[in-house]
Amino acid sequence: MSFRNDRQLRDGIAGHAGRIGGFIGGAVTSDEFRPMRLSYGLYYQLDHTSYMQRIKIPGGLVTATQMRCLNDIADDYGRGVAHLTTRQDIQLHWVPLEEVATIYSRLHEVGITTRGACSDGVRNVTACPHSGLLETESFDVTPYAQLVTDYFLFNPLNLTLPRKFKISFTNCERDCAQGPINDIAFYGHVRGEGARREFGFAVAVAGGLGAQPYLAKHLRDFVPADEVLIVAEAIVRIQHRLGERKNRSRARMKYLMRKLGAEAFAKAVDEEIARVEVKRGDELRREAREHIADYILPEPQRAGAPLAGGDAAYKAWAATNVVPQRGAGHFLVTITVPLGDYTTTQGRAIAELAETYGNGTLRISNEQNLLLPFISGKDVPDVYRRLVEIGLSESGANHITDVVSCPGADYCSLAVTRSMGMAERVRHHLSESGLSADTIGELHVKISGCPNSCGQHHVGDIGLTGMMIKGKDGVERPHYSILLGGHVGERDNAIGKRLGGRFPEAVAPRAIVAIAECYRTRRVTGEPFHEFVQRIGMDELSKVAAAAAPDDVR
Repeated sequence: MSFRNDRQLRDGIAGHAGRIGGFIGGAVTSDEFRPMRLSYGLYYQLDHTSYMQRIKIPGGLVTATQMRCLNDIADDYGRGVAHLTTRQDIQLHWVPLEEVATIYSRLHEVGITTRGACSDGVRNVTACPHSGLLETESFDVTPYAQLVTDYFLFNPLNLTLPRKFKISFTNCERDCAQGPINDIAFYGHVRGEGARREFGFAVAVAGGLGAQPYLAKHLRDFVPADEVLIVAEAIVRIQHRLGERKNRSRARMKYLMRKLGAEAFAKAVDEEIARVEVKRGDELRREAREHIADYILPEPQRAGAPLAGGDAAYKAWAATNVVPQRGAGHFLVTITVPLGDYTTTQGRAIAELAETYGNGTLRISNEQNLLLPFISGKDVPDVYRRLVEIGLSESGANHITDVVSCPGADYCSLAVTRSMGMAERVRHHLSESGLSADTIGELHVKISGCPNSCGQHHVGDIGLTGMMIKGKDGVERPHYSILLGGHVGERDNAIGKRLGGRFPEAVAPRAIVAIAECYRTRRVTGEPFHEFVQRIGMDELSKVAAAAAPDDVR
């Protein structure tokens, strides 16, 4: 994306370079430096001496040029590996502090900023990764995610909010942007027909996960699309003015919703929207219209054609990782990226695929995968062959073996268990058991290494939360609690329900296989997992899980 705040961003990078130099030289203390580095997405890793850099990718849309820059930076400063997050960010680990300002400058040159990637402000704004591509969508919400991102970069309210603030844009029934777990969720809708056809958004507010998950409350049925900044500004103002500032553990907007109640909160929003309307309404509508008018979705490189066939492995991959786009002959290819980690060699190959066969862009999903749009049907086999060569041809995207995980205790200073290692064990057990996309269908396993829920375990079909439990010998060992039936959606959504018992690290994968096998054998035709959980009941499913390891569950 291009920045309307280009000069401010350049000045900010220069100023931040001076602050980094001050910290390295001892003029800035660690406590003073902490909010400075976090405001640009720079985290301490587990050892508290090395750093992880989070890089915002608004709406998950990244160009091939940007991808190459990210790969170069990962080679130079991140040991040649990058990580896709559950919020469409990219993270680099083991980043040398003295090179951080150089990284920011190089990213800026290709239209990427890390400003606001952490700290108490508007985080990366997410959107459905297939927005603008599929027949079933309302309309392309990607430019609105970019509009809101750009608007809040230097908004006076931003980076002085009581706590982090998350915004999402969804335009499909699957709710790929996971609206219910955001502070503001915009759901794209179209009302009217013909000349009266109008784009707009339903709005839900005050969602969030963490140790006390809370799903967003429906606020408005329809807001005209050009009023999106008015609504966002008003809601952010309310959180800025009324949000908790003394107790950070109660500072997310979900706690303000609980304090005020849904009716009083909605009234406060109405009153704030009226104030924004009087002061800046016409200006913000104009800004929205101009931004959307300037948005261009690049054209595909090759003409569309029917989907070509291939061998059995190719067909299995295409069945789960390839879907037809709006209009004949082009397809959206999902590249399964196990646990979200890819090498720069793989990243460069994917950028080349986007330019050679697609439209020069990629999408990052909240499921930690990469998407290639606008692939002609006749080119899909060539894309598959190249993915085989680079080791990213795994089928089952968004199915049971496509496990989502936070970085866990391998990197994060907050995590208590190695969630990525756990994810590998789960994938292995599922593979050994014969359970797959063919036998189970879509089913999401999500793992977090602590209650903060960066792996979004609360809204997975099966969700695991890491914890340490002391055994009879007095030694603490990693365990997991297991949740079932979580899911997202504009109206139909739920936090998963907890199975009885806490499962040792070595045992939990067996419990997941047992639950999945129970679903396979006892579901009714077309029954999604969360409805299955509701029908069978948690008592029965707790018995199924415990039977997989009767002597080990605590």
